Amino acid sequence: MTVSGIKRTVFALIGLLIAVVFLDTRLQARDGGAPITQSTQTRELASFPHGKDKHKTLECSQCHKITRAEPDVKDLPGHVSCAPCHNLALEALTKPALFCGICHEAGPISKSHPSLFRFPKPQVPTDFGTDFSHPSHLKPLPRPVVFTTGNQEYSVLTPRCTDCHKRTQPATPSVPEMTVETGHRSCFKCHGEQPVKPPSMNQCAQCHKLDGPHSPHLFNMVKAFKHEDHEFDIRPRKKKDYPLAKAPDYLCSECHASVVAAGALDRIKLPEENQCGACHNGRLGLPDALAREVLDNLRRR
Repeated sequence: MTVSGIKRTVFALIGLLIAVVFLDTRLQARDGGAPITQSTQTRELASFPHGKDKHKTLECSQCHKITRAEPDVKDLPGHVSCAPCHNLALEALTKPALFCGICHEAGPISKSHPSLFRFPKPQVPTDFGTDFSHPSHLKPLPRPVVFTTGNQEYSVLTPRCTDCHKRTQPATPSVPEMTVETGHRSCFKCHGEQPVKPPSMNQCAQCHKLDGPHSPHLFNMVKAFKHEDHEFDIRPRKKKDYPLAKAPDYLCSECHASVVAAGALDRIKLPEENQCGACHNGRLGLPDALAREVLDNLRRR
């Protein structure tokens, strides 16, 4: 930051301090001294406009910091991120809900009681999608990557579905049956400072796209389905088919063909009806045909 930029930041912060004291004095003593606050609902509606033209020109690292020791962003950016462009005192006086309310809950604010929202705000949906391609993540890696299951570590050169999606233990009705790797810690196994394949941990915009594809909420849509009942292929096999030269997760890829081929998260769909019918057909030794309710759920997407 230049000397003039530092001066602007210092003056803005001094102005903010004056504004906070001024507001704290004004927001007092109505009905026996209770502070006058803006409604929590109004504050919760305020979210940071990443899509504004000026904001889109900023590097993510100017506001959000990540390190190998703490790769997940857990804190809201400080005033110093906003001060180079915004007059914080003026914003606090004229737009306290829409500006200050991006980070601060309703109520008196001070240095000792900043009243910050949890980050990210659970009430506000993110305006970023994740540019994630399953086909590109199933290609062989140039060098092995270490994965962990429980207390055991193993090296992976050709990724499998089960490296990222494992059965949840213990399974409960309130959580997905299969784990979904989220957060930078899981990504930085391959995309660290020296990535196995680009992008690296410092190239945020390569993955986080404004208005990009979001992961569809398909969990529990077919309520009668249990992954643990589908871990073994019970279809009849001919002698020539043995030994089965198939990957351990071939049933995942066979049932979730749309996932394996999905270059973006919003392309993921539930399995097709005919894929389920390969087993659920009522033939000798195989399950009965699927119930109408299950078929209707599958046809939703």
